[in-house]
Amino acid sequence: MKFWYRKEGDSTLARSSVEGDAGTLNLGISGAGQKIRWKPRSVGMAAMASMALVAAACGSSNSSASSTNSTSSPSGPNTSGSSSAASLASTLKALEAMPTFKAPGPAIDASKLAGKSIVIVNGDPAAAPPSQTVKGVEAAAQVAGIKTTLLNGTGSQVAVYTQLLDQAISRKPMAIVTVAVVPSLVKTQLQAAKDAGIPVIIGLQRYHSSPTGPNQLAGSLYYGLATQPAPIEGTILAEQVAVDGPPDATIGFISSNVIPLSPQIFDAFKAGLTKYCPGCKIITTQNVDPSNWVASLSSTVSSMLSAHPNMNYLVPVFDGMAPFVISALGTSGGGHNVKVITTQGSVGAAMSAVQKGTFLSDVGTSSAWDGWVALDQALRAGLGLPPETDPNIPVRLVTAAQLKGVDPNSDAAVYGTSFQDGFKKLWGLS
Repeated sequence: MKFWYRKEGDSTLARSSVEGDAGTLNLGISGAGQKIRWKPRSVGMAAMASMALVAAACGSSNSSASSTNSTSSPSGPNTSGSSSAASLASTLKALEAMPTFKAPGPAIDASKLAGKSIVIVNGDPAAAPPSQTVKGVEAAAQVAGIKTTLLNGTGSQVAVYTQLLDQAISRKPMAIVTVAVVPSLVKTQLQAAKDAGIPVIIGLQRYHSSPTGPNQLAGSLYYGLATQPAPIEGTILAEQVAVDGPPDATIGFISSNVIPLSPQIFDAFKAGLTKYCPGCKIITTQNVDPSNWVASLSSTVSSMLSAHPNMNYLVPVFDGMAPFVISALGTSGGGHNVKVITTQGSVGAAMSAVQKGTFLSDVGTSSAWDGWVALDQALRAGLGLPPETDPNIPVRLVTAAQLKGVDPNSDAAVYGTSFQDGFKKLWGLS
């Protein structure tokens, strides 16, 4: 999952057949008029506040903050259980490699659909990840000869989702691709699309892995997903702590529990520590709502560092917190050696922090890749084929070593372009 947040107002915009690549976007200004670096874009205080409303609608509890006293820990890697440590190190090394394309399904003949049309519904164009995903869909559609109409919305989320999807259905496209739209909030529209014979592909949504799968929040009303279904980033971060050590590492975790993915990552991280680093301990947790990131996240980080000066790791659950964490690190006096690890893999501020050594790592996926997967799903729907069951969007663990001489603001530089050539071949277009 990547973040999005709405702007004020209640309007929609339509755009047709837009050419574009999967580049990054710098958007937004803070309420005070100060531009804030935010995963290569900027955001407004009101925008982040409304983001929390979207996340809350997904249904997740908001736990209170807690903390305990830290203790000093020896430095150095975890050398206990050398064979298992070596195995984990090998696993992490593989995740650091440039991602390579793996077909999400059998080859298809996309040329049969040339001239068909799809509608892309972007629930929040103010945020960079949805915009990057949309550009990915548009670039892939151009390759396949598919016409696109983009519907952008702002305002009250449910009202805008409803309006946009109603417009999309009225256009009678081959398929509808939603980006940053919460499916559980638009079941009526999803049912209407299904009744009209229009398949809907869901992009940029993440759910618990469960026996009922990702459809648990909206039944079987949509055709397929264009995102990874399970939150594995927390496990990967736990593995990294286990490998880098020390074996009794102390850790601070910053969550944002109104966003459903946050507690999922925390649970996976905690379970991973139990399995791979049983001597490691989460000594303090702080839950900060997105609406309070601008006002209080930096001071929260500073307080955590002050209370636990010997803490080994700090885990801001999402790399969208990067600007505020960086600010706190810069003003805390430098009397700490805490390693910062995070998730999402967003190009921009967090990747720059990794490149400079301010952060140890960032683990996540490419938003542009999501867009090409969405178009692949739409093509399969148009051909009357079953959807992909595994989008095969690879997760990459990025450290400073992978970013030497690399533009941290470029999705292509960080994740490569193998998926573009791979999909062209898969579709019989190269």
